[in-house]
Amino acid sequence: MGGSASSNMDRKVIKALEQRARQILKARPAYQEMVDFYLTVFRRQIEWRDRLAVHPQAVDDEQRRACLAEGEPLVDRFDSGIESESLVDLWTEMKTVFREGNDALREAVEKVDAAEGAGDFMPAIWLLEYRPDSHEPTAEAADRIGVDSMLLETLTRAVTFPHWEKVAQAWLRGENLDEWRRFLCPTCGSPPGLAEDRMDGPAADGVTASPRRFMHCSFCGSRWVVPGLVCPTCDSTTSGDAKYYFTEDEPELRIDFCKSCDHYVKVVNADKIGGRVHVGLELLTTVHLDAIAHDKNLRPIAAGS
Repeated sequence: MGGSASSNMDRKVIKALEQRARQILKARPAYQEMVDFYLTVFRRQIEWRDRLAVHPQAVDDEQRRACLAEGEPLVDRFDSGIESESLVDLWTEMKTVFREGNDALREAVEKVDAAEGAGDFMPAIWLLEYRPDSHEPTAEAADRIGVDSMLLETLTRAVTFPHWEKVAQAWLRGENLDEWRRFLCPTCGSPPGLAEDRMDGPAADGVTASPRRFMHCSFCGSRWVVPGLVCPTCDSTTSGDAKYYFTEDEPELRIDFCKSCDHYVKVVNADKIGGRVHVGLELLTTVHLDAIAHDKNLRPIAAGS
């Protein structure tokens, strides 16, 4: 019974993702290869979901509220329970996916394998200790292996994301976390990768529905509510500091940036895409927004920097 319900849910999730992918490709066909790659990885992650060995430390509501009230991400106080053997098993599976991808990914996997064979890289340790809060370890490891650091992150996150997503789901239980309202992930402490705007329920009895802003963590998939008119990087609330950029061709996408610190975040309007926001897919298919932001001398969101 449980397996059947889980399979039905998986099919619904994949169907919704494929629908969003078609929307994206209709507007931005140049992303075809990226979308195909993401869908392949996502389907494999779904297939492995029940096989992932993740046993997060039990956190009850009182413990969670106390931890978050103190501004402390849950991972700082509780054990994620991710087993290294599970990470390595999925790593092995994903390497097959990458080898069937493009030449750059295939070459990266070959170099990683060569480094592992020479004893210069240990995937089990790397995957267990990998965190996105600092790019220095990734840059150092990539340089040692001889691969591009972004490619190494791509391989790594394909393996770590579904594990950490299970941790986030166990600890947060799908709640919006109104009590958190900070610009670091409540689960893992990472800076958010993407913002989402969504109207808070339908208008009723003459009361207009109000917009809410959520942040999405690209490391573990957590989603939480944040104040809408506060800069995530410098906390500015000064009138006139909050600016945005969008094009008429992409009304569902926007760049929000702060004049005070020149940091930006990419925003997806969930009501306009008509469904759930998949952070990985949106990040991969909005690289053109990063290029625009770069041309405007803006820097990616970096909470706490």
